Amino acid sequence: MCMASNDSRGDHSQGDKSETSKDLLELKNLRVQKDKIEEAYRQIFPKVDPFLVHELYLRMQEDPTYKDVGPMFTVEVFTKEGTDPEASKRHIVNTTGMVPAIYDKGTHYVTHMRLTPEILKKLNDFDHVLEIMGDYTGTDASIGPQHDLGDWRKRYQDDGRQKSIS
Repeated sequence: MCMASNDSRGDHSQGDKSETSKDLLELKNLRVQKDKIEEAYRQIFPKVDPFLVHELYLRMQEDPTYKDVGPMFTVEVFTKEGTDPEASKRHIVNTTGMVPAIYDKGTHYVTHMRLTPEILKKLNDFDHVLEIMGDYTGTDASIGPQHDLGDWRKRYQDDGRQKSIS
């Protein structure tokens, strides 16, 4: 009886190793796919925090009513110093339909709006924009600026985790 018990444990152990290898391979493949989608975000929206892009798509998938109008976000747009604040404000109003609050001597624009990928792309492609960040607010009102220029890049560069390309 002990012999049969050992044999079955040996077979079970081999099955565990095979399942573990399969699980590890699936996890590695998942990581590769995640890296690919993040690279696509960076190529299409180079000035936008990838987390904002990801969250926007997740929120739109989560609630089909957002398909055409988009979920509510507080969006922060940072522009180059010396940019004409009125021109930037007009561009944001024309793009979003909302009037932004202006901070930091005309280089930081905060808008509470329904965000879509198309709006985000138009903001991203504006020449004077350096960076875009944002936070999902749902039905809540905006609480104003929450970020500083460079915040999302710091999060991805200075989080203490080792970065590698697989």
